[in-house]
Amino acid sequence: MTSFIPGRCAAASAAAAACLAIAACSSGSGHPAGHATKAAHSAPAQPETGQAADAAVKAMWQTFFNGTVPIPRRLGLLQDSQRFASFVRSEAKTSLGALVLAASGKVTKVAVTAPGKASVTFTILLGGRPIAKNLSGTAVYSGGRWLVAASSFCGLLHKAYGKKLHTLPAACGT
Repeated sequence: MTSFIPGRCAAASAAAAACLAIAACSSGSGHPAGHATKAAHSAPAQPETGQAADAAVKAMWQTFFNGTVPIPRRLGLLQDSQRFASFVRSEAKTSLGALVLAASGKVTKVAVTAPGKASVTFTILLGGRPIAKNLSGTAVYSGGRWLVAASSFCGLLHKAYGKKLHTLPAACGT
């Protein structure tokens, strides 16, 4: 369940959701959008179950939604990120980009729900203040690593853009 703070914060939360989504996988660094950095590929496999998996998902999610983490590292944490590269490049140049470095995410709950899937409950923060609480997302286990599910990325875009569905990447559907 999503709850928004009334007034301006509701608009800011939508903008922050877009910014988080865009910032999390922007490929402005010159790295191809669908490829993780070499360091990510050489890392040992993360745990798939148990408390260690919960901790790995939480750490990954908070890294993905952290504007101070270099873009190539965050990009390596999105499932099928190459499907969103063109959209991200064009949207990163919009006014929403101003919020990119200010927005972050804080995980409040992780639960491995099925083999290779985990549910994540998180809050979007802007300037250290919560602007969207109890958001739900999904992490997927792929190639020995936990990644933010493409469906969660698209969910944030749908929240941020609302009825402007024509602006979403084709990978998100309508």
